[in-house]
Amino acid sequence: MATTAGAEFRKIFNWDGVGTSSGDYTNVTLEAQSPAGTSFTLFNSSAYYLYLGHVSKFDMAIFDVDTAGSLGALTWEYSNGSDWTEFIPGSARFEIDPDDSEGAQYAFDKDGAEIFPSNLLSISWATMTINSNALYWVRVTAASVTTAPTIKRIQMRPYASYCTTKDIYELLQLKNVLNGTDFTSSTVPSQNNVEQYIMEAQSYIDMNTRKSWRPNYVANEYQQFNLNGFKLSKLDPYKILSLKIWDGNSWATKTQGRRNDYFLVPDTGMIQFSRFFLLPARFTSYNAMVWKWGGGEFTMPVKVSYLAGRDIGTDIRQGGIASDLAKKKAAIDVVRSSDFGGTVVGGMDRVSLEQRIASWSNELDETIDSLKAFEVF
Repeated sequence: MATTAGAEFRKIFNWDGVGTSSGDYTNVTLEAQSPAGTSFTLFNSSAYYLYLGHVSKFDMAIFDVDTAGSLGALTWEYSNGSDWTEFIPGSARFEIDPDDSEGAQYAFDKDGAEIFPSNLLSISWATMTINSNALYWVRVTAASVTTAPTIKRIQMRPYASYCTTKDIYELLQLKNVLNGTDFTSSTVPSQNNVEQYIMEAQSYIDMNTRKSWRPNYVANEYQQFNLNGFKLSKLDPYKILSLKIWDGNSWATKTQGRRNDYFLVPDTGMIQFSRFFLLPARFTSYNAMVWKWGGGEFTMPVKVSYLAGRDIGTDIRQGGIASDLAKKKAAIDVVRSSDFGGTVVGGMDRVSLEQRIASWSNELDETIDSLKAFEVF
């Protein structure tokens, strides 16, 4: 099975919140790109900001924490070209379990991920120059710092994970129609529109194949308790962020590892328990003297958050196929949304758009079927 990892940010800075010279920004990009590298500290004080920057838009940041932080309220902002716009991140919108004292929003106190909803950021999100780097930026600061977290790695998920807008431009050979080398804010369709088509193509492929070639954050998936373990619902899980079991009083966090409480078998998508857990039994019937697990408050008493998906670059069997499908699916939407004179250049001949779309559509249907995941339970 192919393993996965998020993409790397182009630049990551820890800013002291005071000066604007290069010395006021601590560049931790290299440290954040190496899982075996030296841990680095964020939020040395409440004045500090974490800056996350990339050449294209992104909708997720993934954090591997070495030492848990204890922070006050977090403020997230994105660059709008000349200033910063505050937004509420995705994790703050998750439903809060009234029996779980731990808040839903990510707080740098454990391994986890933060979501940046595309519908909130894409409208005015623009590149801005920070410390001589013109990138799309998201930054975060804490109202107070009791304990500064140390981080082992930070990764991201770009909007366009399966292909790029330039890939679509080249597939359609639009340099013969629009000139240039890629879509821009002034082309029709614009680069933002094409990014949206790519995101829709990615979702279409994921839904129809039951697989995914990008990191997916699954928050608080509830499972029935089973001493023999259980299978996670999302295919290709590769990192467990947290696992909790309802013990009758609270959600008890368990420790990952074969010598601890549980471990993940990525090839099967199974969580296996390393230690014997006994949930309180519940009397279920006066007629039949039966005691069993999973009744009443112990229904679905396991709660797990994890990351799942394949790496489209290292999945040598199917990654290239998924990428090609995304290009053609997005290209079909580009053609249907715009008028390029009725033709696309194809070698020495000029092939009608209708013929090209029909060919790609047939190929999509046939190839999707070959990628579908089938499982025997």
